Amino acid sequence: MNGTTKSFVANHLAESIAGVETIRAFEEEDRFFAKNLDLIDVNASPYFHTYAANEWLMLRLETISAVVFASAALCMVVLPPGTFTSGEPSVFTIFETTVTLCFF
Repeated sequence: MNGTTKSFVANHLAESIAGVETIRAFEEEDRFFAKNLDLIDVNASPYFHTYAANEWLMLRLETISAVVFASAALCMVVLPPGTFTSGEPSVFTIFETTVTLCFF
């Protein structure tokens, strides 16, 4: 998809450079500039939507991870002493941090 939309931008730029004298003679700079911006917008649109979807997903995954981490930490604090050995909470904390970093 990138190649098909980028070729229009490159072609329009090359033709504009080749015919710059004619464009200036007929005072059509604004039209060619607007056409160039439209082509660039069409080329950049898929990247924008992909980036927006990734940001949306990252926000949701980060929220879920924070809720799971907070719930587990609350359970470790609220449960009576002796429920966990001394190393289990730290192992869980390290595991949760590693899982959280895998999302990003």
